Amino acid sequence: MTTKHVLALTASSLLALTLTGCATQPAGTATINQGLNATQSALNTTQSVVNMAQAAQSANLTSLLTQQLGISSAQAAGGAGALFQAAQSKMSAGDFQQLTQSVPEVSGLMSAVAQPKPSGLSQIASGASALMGDESNTLGTAANLYSTFESLGLSGDMVSQFAPVITDYVSKNATSYLTKALTSALTGL
Repeated sequence: MTTKHVLALTASSLLALTLTGCATQPAGTATINQGLNATQSALNTTQSVVNMAQAAQSANLTSLLTQQLGISSAQAAGGAGALFQAAQSKMSAGDFQQLTQSVPEVSGLMSAVAQPKPSGLSQIASGASALMGDESNTLGTAANLYSTFESLGLSGDMVSQFAPVITDYVSKNATSYLTKALTSALTGL
């Protein structure tokens, strides 16, 4: 059951309990207001729990990368974010939106990545992609990805070590279709 469903069920249950309590009490605005305030407080608490669960899920991917690859959490978050940025440029907008809905930490990881300054190599690679008719700019994307990894203190060959860990993690949180789309987007980087 998704977080949204849990939140909706909790809210519905709390509202039903509040209204039941109000119906059994003598009519009065104060009683209704107390019930509504209690419901709002419970909803706020539930939302806090959902937010913490999503943050923990994000930490899980970072922790998984840290444990499996022997890197720092900053390197894990930055590398994962950079890979998701690269995937976004090669996936359809609809597929990538579904991915971010299925794996909410993707957006946070992507926003945490500092964009490297375009290097001569990335500009040459982008030009080569254009000459070859590669509209998705695979070579330019790969060059930017490697540059980002180097700025994190990671070697470029670490990209191939990140990808399977990330796709495995996504496969546990998204549909097989989205996992295949992500794997396809990361192939060749």
